[in-house]
Amino acid sequence: MTRVQRVVAAGVVALALWAPVASAHAEPAPAVPASATLKAQADALRARVEALQLQQSVATEAYDTAVDDTATAVSEEVRAQSALDAATGTSSRATAQATRRVRSLYMTGPSLPAGFDLLSGDLDAAATAARAAAMAASVVTDDATTVDRAADARAAAQAAETRLQQVRVRKTAAQAAAAQAQVQVTQALATQRQLLADADAAVARAVAQEEEQARQDALAQAAARAAAAGVADATASGSGSGSGSTVADAVAGASSTAQAAIAAAHTREGMPYVWGATGPSTFDCSGLTQWAYAQAGVTIPRTSRQQYAGLPKVPLDALQPGDLVFYANGSDPSSIHHVALYLGGGKVLHAPHTGDVVRVAGVAMPGLFGAVRPS
Repeated sequence: MTRVQRVVAAGVVALALWAPVASAHAEPAPAVPASATLKAQADALRARVEALQLQQSVATEAYDTAVDDTATAVSEEVRAQSALDAATGTSSRATAQATRRVRSLYMTGPSLPAGFDLLSGDLDAAATAARAAAMAASVVTDDATTVDRAADARAAAQAAETRLQQVRVRKTAAQAAAAQAQVQVTQALATQRQLLADADAAVARAVAQEEEQARQDALAQAAARAAAAGVADATASGSGSGSGSTVADAVAGASSTAQAAIAAAHTREGMPYVWGATGPSTFDCSGLTQWAYAQAGVTIPRTSRQQYAGLPKVPLDALQPGDLVFYANGSDPSSIHHVALYLGGGKVLHAPHTGDVVRVAGVAMPGLFGAVRPS
C-alpha cells in the first residue's frame, strides 16, 4: 500500500470514532491509555482501507469484463444486422420472383383452342395442348421451388432478427454492468479521498506503522505458503528493480516470446496504475499483461479471470519467466482479482492498484492462486 493510501486509511477512524470521543467528553469514562486508543483507531482504519482496496480490485475486474463483453456484443450486433439485411433482401427477392412467374403464366401462357376435343383427331391441336400442359407443369414446379426458397428466406430473416434482438439485450446488460462497476470503483476511491481529508495526523502515522508491520507479516506468510507450494525463490518477496543476476539469468533462459513480453513490460515501469486502462502509458493489472504480450505478438484475453481461464495452466513449482501469476481472495477462480508477470528469481512485474505505479515486487504476495503460460 502506498503512502497516499496509508494516509487515506487514517480517515476511517476520524469518521467512525468521532462520536464516541465526543460522548467521552460529555460523560467521563474509564481512562484508556492514549497509545491504546491510537492503536485501536489505527487498526480499525487500516482494516477499512484494505477492504476498500479489495473492493476496488474486484470492481475493476468486473468493469474490465463488462467493457470487453460490450465490445464483443457491438461486433456481434454489426454482424447480426448485416445478416438480417441480407436475409430480408433474399426473402423479398424470392417472393417477388414467385409473384412474377405466376403472373407471367396467367398472362402469356399457351391456351387450348376453343372447342378442342382430343378425340377429334386434330394432331396439331393435341401437340399444342401437350406443350401447354408441359409448360404449365414446368412453371408450377419451378414456382413451388421458388416459393420454398422464399419461405426459407423469410425464416432466415426471422432468425436473424431474433439473433439481433438477443445481441442487443446482451449489449445493454454489459453496458449496465460496466456502469455499475464504474460507480463501485469511483465510490471506493471517493471514500478514500474523504478519509484522507479527514484523517488526524497522529492516527495517520500510527496507521502507517501498523500497515508496514502488517505488510511485512502478510508477505512472510505468503512467502511461506508459496514455498510450501513449490515456488522457487519464494522468499525473494521484497520489491526491487528486478535487475539482479538471478532474475537476469532466468530471463535469459526464457523463450523468445517471454523475453519480448518481459522487455516490453519493463519499459512501462514507473507508469501509473489506472483502473480499466490498457496502455500504452497507464495500466491496470491485466491491461499491463495483455499489452506486454501484444508487443511480443501474442494475443491474450483482457481480464485476469479470462487470462487464467483461457491460457494453459502451469503448476506453481514449475514457474518460468514470462508466466502470468494470479492472486485471489478465495479458493475459486471466480475470486481472482490480480495478475502479475513472472520475471524469475522470485520476482514479478505488475500494476498494483490505484495510487501506485508499474513496478517489480516479490511473487509471494497474499492470495497467490495459480499461473498460466501464454507462450
